[in-house]
Parts: sequence; C-alpha cells; structure tokens
Amino acid sequence: MAIINTMRRQRAVLWVRSDTPDNYGRFSYEEPVEIRCRWEDVAKEFRDSQGQTVMANSIVYVDRIIKVGDMLRRGEISSDEPADPRDDTLTEIAFEVQRFDQLPDLKNRLTLLTAYL
Repeated sequence: MAIINTMRRQRAVLWVRSDTPDNYGRFSYEEPVEIRCRWEDVAKEFRDSQGQTVMANSIVYVDRIIKVGDMLRRGEISSDEPADPRDDTLTEIAFEVQRFDQLPDLKNRLTLLTAYL
C-alpha cells in the first residue's frame, strides 16, 4: 500500500471544528489549513454513526486524522481564506465530513484515511 502516500497529489482546505458548541448551538472552527489529498466525486452509500444509510457525494483520501463535523473544500488555501467555512464569500463550497474511516495496511505501517462528504 505504498501507493497511499503517492496518490495524494491534490490539495484541500481543512477547517477543524471545535468540540463544544457556543451558547447558540453553533460550532466554531480553527484557522483553515491546506492538506494533501485525493478527491473523488462519486456517489456512495454508507452508514453513519446512528446506523442510517446516507449518500456521500465525495470521498476524500486525506493525509491526517480528521473527525466527523470538520469541513473540507477542494483546492488550495488563499490568503483571504475565511475562518468560518460557512462564510458566503467562499468561491467553492466546503462540505462537512459525515464519516471518517482508517484502514491500516497488512504490516500496520501506513493507514488509508478516508473522509466521506
């Protein structure tokens, strides 16, 4: 599975969501960071944490562990990237991570990290 490292030639912008909401139930996000990934626009069914069948519009193979609720946008980070991925000034839409999987290789040296959006 050495291909895991070489397949991530695209870029995406990641916003990591805070663990606790504010007084109004809205989550805040850390400053955006650019990550390496492989972004596939495919329709794929999966089960969410509640066991419901959900349809993913994209599957993204990422270079770090992320969590459900974080936001991803395809492309490189810009100098005027907003701190909130829900900002209307974004030219590309940011999508929420609905599921995150980790699949280690047979020797447990590399792990395929997959986000479903």
